[in-house]
Amino acid sequence: MMQPEMRTREVRLDWTVFLFMFCAEFAFGYFLCVVKYDIPNDALSRVANAYYVFFSRDPHLAAIGFVWNPLPSLAELPLVLLSRLCPLLVSHALAGVILAAVAAAGQAVLILRQFRKHLGSVGWGLAMAGLLAIHPFLFLYGANGMSEMMFSFFLVWCVCAWTDWLASHAVKDLTRAGIALSLAFLTRYEAVAFGMAMALAVTMAAWRHSRNVLAGLETLPPGGHAWGMRSIRREQRWYTTASLLVFLTPSVYAGIIWILSNGIIMKDPLYFFHSAYSNQSQSSVLQSTEEFSSMVGHPLHVMAFMAQRLAVFVLPYLALMVFRWLHGRLWTWSSLTLTLLILSIPSLQFVLLLEGHSYGWLRFFFYPLPLTIAWMPYELANREPAARKAERCEAPASRFQRRRVLYGVALALVTSGSGVCFVMDNARLAPEEYDIIHQRWNLGRMETTREIAQYLDAHAPHSFILMDSFSAFNVIVNTRNPKRLIITSDRDFQAALHNPPAHHVQFMLVPEPDTVFQFDAINLQYPQFYAHGAKWATLVKQFPGWRLYAVRPPAAR
Repeated sequence: MMQPEMRTREVRLDWTVFLFMFCAEFAFGYFLCVVKYDIPNDALSRVANAYYVFFSRDPHLAAIGFVWNPLPSLAELPLVLLSRLCPLLVSHALAGVILAAVAAAGQAVLILRQFRKHLGSVGWGLAMAGLLAIHPFLFLYGANGMSEMMFSFFLVWCVCAWTDWLASHAVKDLTRAGIALSLAFLTRYEAVAFGMAMALAVTMAAWRHSRNVLAGLETLPPGGHAWGMRSIRREQRWYTTASLLVFLTPSVYAGIIWILSNGIIMKDPLYFFHSAYSNQSQSSVLQSTEEFSSMVGHPLHVMAFMAQRLAVFVLPYLALMVFRWLHGRLWTWSSLTLTLLILSIPSLQFVLLLEGHSYGWLRFFFYPLPLTIAWMPYELANREPAARKAERCEAPASRFQRRRVLYGVALALVTSGSGVCFVMDNARLAPEEYDIIHQRWNLGRMETTREIAQYLDAHAPHSFILMDSFSAFNVIVNTRNPKRLIITSDRDFQAALHNPPAHHVQFMLVPEPDTVFQFDAINLQYPQFYAHGAKWATLVKQFPGWRLYAVRPPAAR
């Protein structure tokens, strides 16, 4: 039993690490989003989704949207409520920054706890958690308000809980892993691929564990050898099935609720998958780019594309595999399991790129890095001989070997962090990160949409203005009176879009229909509206990439 004093010291250390990491990430996020006004579109859009729930013209929970996974915006709701006291929480996406910083700090604490639990080493726990946290790519995504760090936290939690189960086979550990996976699904869709790999890993581990335990029985069940062996195999199937049920039930339940919500509210259970705002629709613009069109149906081109982006993130995994190879432990079940987890999300990207349905952003490929570090404590744990015998598992590394692999993986982490700096400064390999560093396209677009909000406040403070929040979210969160805006989440939006004069629409804001803005609801409904307007609408103001039209009432036509 752990002494109370020791437990108190551990809790104090956990909170110290958490607060230090949170403050560092939040400070950097504040610098990015407020000082430099360098806000990622997706981060602000998720905060805006939460904002519509309370402050739109038609406030309701379903205004959170049904394309992106709902958990990030749901978690931001309490922070958005405070936006009247601190507008920066919404206008500069600080609500998202806080959420990402909490996830980054939580991930560091999870890594520290795993090293302390499995290896009894606080020093190495702090070292690995620190090296992972200050990795330039992870540090950036722990501060910029995007959903990637939150997703990474849930994946790490899932792996930590699952490796605890591998060591203990306690139901509570498998339950924690299942809950973490369900929360990961509610954060990003890549959790489906990861969950499939985890389900296979749980199946293999449960089958092997039950076989080893039953094989260790001194006597077979009554009824003779044949009957006893059938009973053992039946017990194996039951144990494996029960383990899968415990692990997958939370995720299956979350998936069913999400599909039912789409079906009940949007009248299409797969609205998130194939609506005009979905990834499948937006990625169709990739067919016009030479790099992406050349990969469609060409696996070798896809593999080359992915290898350039994965290389810096798989270095710790490769270091671990080299260690296993040098000590004759490469061809084992645990190597196969780790490889399944590492390749799960990249495999999904491979399929999507092959079909032309992914932008291939660098942030889609970093997950092998935190997953490898989360696995390491279990990999190096010095389990008791009796436990190893019951599990029929490979002998653990010696103390000298453990130190060598820890130094090797730490060096791989440092090398990865150094290498990713060059990758992020390459516009072809990392266009999003390059834009953050050099402040090119996105900063200009954000400033333009904020200028539009200021113009509308000054010249149309009480007019009803129709706009699609898919493209105009920065206008919505920066206007002083969002109650006058008719936006996508309003229940009468479609009616107003189809007949603006009859629904008292006075202005319509439309973006230039290039790239993804061709999916703006106004552009879809009126394909020539941006260029030529309509008989019932007159151009009153033009901004870079945007036009504001005044709608004439029926009596004036």
